[in-house]
Amino acid sequence: MPISKHMNEHEASSGYIKTAAHNYVSRQAIIHNPRNVEMKGKSIILPDAIVRGDFATVRMGRYCCIGTNTILRPCHSRLANKLDEVAFVPLTIGNHTRIGNNCVIEAAAIGASVFVGNGCVLSKRCIVKDCCYIDPGTVVVDDMVIPPFSIVSGCPGRIVGELPESSAVELVNQGVDAFTQFLHDQK
Repeated sequence: MPISKHMNEHEASSGYIKTAAHNYVSRQAIIHNPRNVEMKGKSIILPDAIVRGDFATVRMGRYCCIGTNTILRPCHSRLANKLDEVAFVPLTIGNHTRIGNNCVIEAAAIGASVFVGNGCVLSKRCIVKDCCYIDPGTVVVDDMVIPPFSIVSGCPGRIVGELPESSAVELVNQGVDAFTQFLHDQK
């Protein structure tokens, strides 16, 4: 691949594309219709992740991380007046949210400072509010709304506990630390 005038030799040889807002997108990730994928800055999309911007807009806040083999797919809903038609709902992910490896995300919204463990499924139209922890392997059912500071686990996902209020700060710090560690590992 030829090195463009906007890319230095290290960026051309690395496995990531760095955007102007300091987002890092793996060259092995698949982004369908990137014009509909908005990343606010300092976010990471790891290898083999799939982002389906061709269905509806996908918006990610700052310091987000999307894990390897994870699929972000905006959910759909049947139109009330036309039962044979569907409409896709934009997917919004808040700041400092980390989504693990091998996840399938069809949620309507994921709040800020949320941790989603490896192998989770967030089913159609579910809403995860701010400062939540989703245990690895959890399956959140369609249309479930998870309140702030919840710990969710199981199949189907159930609220099994509550995070302390201090976790709001801890989850922000963990998101920034994960981004800093990623940058360090790239050198």
